[in-house]
Amino acid sequence: MSKILRSFLILVSLGTLGACSGIEAIPGDPALFVSSGYTTYGWRNAALTQTAYSKDKLYQADPAIRAAIKERMTELGYKLVAKSEAQFLIGYVAAAGINEGLIESTSSNVTPYPSAMIGRQIDGASIDNAYALGADKQTGNLMVVFLDNKTTDLLWQVRVSSLIQDANKVDTGAVRQAIRQGLSTLPAAP
Repeated sequence: MSKILRSFLILVSLGTLGACSGIEAIPGDPALFVSSGYTTYGWRNAALTQTAYSKDKLYQADPAIRAAIKERMTELGYKLVAKSEAQFLIGYVAAAGINEGLIESTSSNVTPYPSAMIGRQIDGASIDNAYALGADKQTGNLMVVFLDNKTTDLLWQVRVSSLIQDANKVDTGAVRQAIRQGLSTLPAAP
């Protein structure tokens, strides 16, 4: 477990968002996972049960994360079974983050380079964007790990970071897209 946590902390501290899509995926080397030949998986932990009136975003995001992982794993030919019967286990660690100086990919009239033109009045949209986009940007960070069910050795991992457009709700479409991108380097089941 400490190996997973150490890897997660190193990747979080080194990672910055740079992709145009607002999603960054850093997959591990799948060679060890491929060599295992495993085809059945289970969840490392039970699904989170949401309590009434809970505002915790992780409890709200858990069903979307699990559904997106299950969908992609099914497409690749892996089969979800009970934890006791699984060859490998899938777990995840989710955390919120903050990145400074990121440009929103949905804004077209924002430039990262300061400039001035003689005789040109600044337009209102540019001023509004400077205020709106000048603050820190919240990110969602997810580390998905595949562990051997018998030895709990790390088989494969991927870290996915994405800009959060609306911190007040879980965007299941964005979660699905981020997980699909994160699991895109994973090979099909043997």
